[in-house]
Amino acid sequence: MVIHAAILGRPLDLLRYRGDSSLAPGDLVRVPLGTQCVPACVVSRKEGDEEDLKKVEEVIVPRLFPQQLLDLAEHISSQHLGFLGEALGLILPRDIMMPPKRRIKEPRIEKDQRRLKMRTDENRILQTFKKSSKPMLVHSSADYTGLVVELVRDVMGKGKEALLIFPDEPGLARFYERTSPYMPLALYHSEMGQGERRRVWHGVRQGLLPLVAGLRSAVLLPFTNPGLIVLADEESDSHRVRSHHLHYNARDLAVFRAEKEGARVLLFSHAPSLETSHKARSGKLAWIEHRVAQHGKALIVDMKKDGEATILSKTLLEEIKAARERGMQALLLLNRLGLAARLLCLDCGHVPTCPTCDMPFKFVGKGAALVCPICHNEIPAPEHCSECGGARWQSLSFGLESLDRELKRCFPHDRLLKITAEHRPIIEDAQQAEIIYGTIAVLEYLPPKVQVAALLSWDAERSRADFRAAERAFRNVAYLRRILTSSTHSRLVVQTFRPRNRLLLWALRGDYESFFQSEVRRRRELGYPPYRRLLLFEAGRRNVWDAEKLLEAIKHDGAEALGPYRGRRGRSRILVKIRRDLEPADLIDARTLLRSGWQAEVDPVEIL
Repeated sequence: MVIHAAILGRPLDLLRYRGDSSLAPGDLVRVPLGTQCVPACVVSRKEGDEEDLKKVEEVIVPRLFPQQLLDLAEHISSQHLGFLGEALGLILPRDIMMPPKRRIKEPRIEKDQRRLKMRTDENRILQTFKKSSKPMLVHSSADYTGLVVELVRDVMGKGKEALLIFPDEPGLARFYERTSPYMPLALYHSEMGQGERRRVWHGVRQGLLPLVAGLRSAVLLPFTNPGLIVLADEESDSHRVRSHHLHYNARDLAVFRAEKEGARVLLFSHAPSLETSHKARSGKLAWIEHRVAQHGKALIVDMKKDGEATILSKTLLEEIKAARERGMQALLLLNRLGLAARLLCLDCGHVPTCPTCDMPFKFVGKGAALVCPICHNEIPAPEHCSECGGARWQSLSFGLESLDRELKRCFPHDRLLKITAEHRPIIEDAQQAEIIYGTIAVLEYLPPKVQVAALLSWDAERSRADFRAAERAFRNVAYLRRILTSSTHSRLVVQTFRPRNRLLLWALRGDYESFFQSEVRRRRELGYPPYRRLLLFEAGRRNVWDAEKLLEAIKHDGAEALGPYRGRRGRSRILVKIRRDLEPADLIDARTLLRSGWQAEVDPVEIL
């Protein structure tokens, strides 16, 4: 019998081995590869010439991969320019490959488990969800614990499984704390110990753990009879998984699995992504919006009048001091600018932007030309603003170090807590701090005692060199607006040189529809998602091909390439826009990509 096997975690085509007739697709086996014996998954078998084929050494775990996971791995590899073995390696990491030695216990379900009363809006969403067969998007900042508990109980009562996916650990921890009295919930994420992750993975495979809540990789758990997948904050960039070769979005895989395996999908969002909103408005998703009443106030600080040369305006300092006198907390968000500063007019807040690709020009230094980070278009450094004629310019370049010094000077006796992507403290630390500050990661922490939230530089947020800059700026304000529902003392402070910017006013009012209609027109004109897909190539450490050879290889009538340009770590990048009826593999296949030495990311969330 000729066995076709995928080597787990390796960028290799299917390999052929000799095996007996008892082997079947989904078996985890050990096979020879060079001088080693490595784990592999049996993908198919057939009668054929076995001469000169090496033999399958042993069966590690029979039928480890159900057909659903094989289909999922095939989808991941084909959509993201990878190999089947790489995708199977993501689904079954090495550290959870062998079943646990101790017996896996089923969670005990109490017969008198507490009921959770649902609000009127939750009941309305529940009835709409039951009547529709489509995936559903719920656009609201409200808490829907009661709705989720009711849906999970209904699904499990029918003998099916449920999966709940969160973008970050603080959100998962808060959900577990709220729901553990109401349903038997298992957790799954990369921060857990190896033994516990192994127990959950194999418990799901054996049907002993029908309800799991986890982070991104939980979407790959081996459920065989899923009935419901719930995904929180569908718009979050944190749902994106970046592995060595393959990148995927847990949201997109959740929708794919549900459609393929007959489960229902419920997406929650504070400010839906443009792609998801576009699907909802085109009828591919059911969609419901619920506004939450606000009690606090939003304040726009014009930095031209109130703190032009400082990070913390007088207005913000007064609000922080007032909150501290009441024993409450403050949370400050600062966009770290990344690769280069931007030039901003102090009189009107205008940021010079490339007319070709709508990206803000990089400001390298005084007297130097402004350069587009994508298409390399250059213009002389302007003396006067093209919008208002002013001649006062400022570089948007201050960062966390400057903020750190300013906070220690103004609040020397308060407990400060800095949060970044590299430093995420536990929830208890955030609850005990008095002033929380940092980059986008601070939005994962919103303790109930936060009464002042501030976006320190709206202009830097809005002027990021990324086609999603407007969407991210709107979304961040939507996240911070959540505190305004807490009390009449709550304040949201936005510091800006453009106090009448319409995008900012829409964000503070929660006017998502106006934002969507404006942004979707711009995306259509520029050829960005949701109207086209993106394919981002980055030069590897040892790229064999130069940029010109790669551009020649991926040339296609339905593709438009931008670059090469310099991205993170100074590596060359090429951004390709492709028609939605094309697949990435229509431009280049996984084997050719591997040979070129370049790496590719399909549908990236960032392009610099």
